[in-house]
Amino acid sequence: MSKELIDELLPRFEYGNRYSIDIPCGIERVASAVETYRLDESFVVRLLFRLRGLQPPGPLRSHLVGRGFTVLAESPGRQVVVGIAGRFWALNQQAGLIPVQDAREFIAYAKPGTAKCAATIVMEPLSDTRTRLTTETRVLCCDRAARREFAAYWVLIRPMSAWIRRILLRGVREKALATA
Repeated sequence: MSKELIDELLPRFEYGNRYSIDIPCGIERVASAVETYRLDESFVVRLLFRLRGLQPPGPLRSHLVGRGFTVLAESPGRQVVVGIAGRFWALNQQAGLIPVQDAREFIAYAKPGTAKCAATIVMEPLSDTRTRLTTETRVLCCDRAARREFAAYWVLIRPMSAWIRRILLRGVREKALATA
């Protein structure tokens, strides 16, 4: 596989998760399913977002951009990386987020007391009829204080984040197979 774009944007990180699923469809069908899949199709995802006081998400890209994420890099139909910075652990999370303007600003970002997060979706063709879909999230804290606060937050949020990622992967798989 070619180098992933996230490696150029956040090669070193302290927290992260990565999940993959192989889908018995060509990459074009999987890419289309990624663009049209709605996270709010899942009752579990809607419930998890409501429990955090957040609006349930719709289509993935519009949800992320609507919450302040910036598309940092993209290879259309292959991979996309989004990023944001801030105090993810703040009680009012949305108020604690700091959008970055572009990849250059994201790479340089280092405000004390905060962290930066990059997330990616990668579609890797395994054959003409099989694609590996991967989602990965990486977080780098800007200082010791942020690391300490994020660690506590991560313990609480990681299981739910993992659950949402797995739902996303299965949902995209089902959508791609339904259009086969």
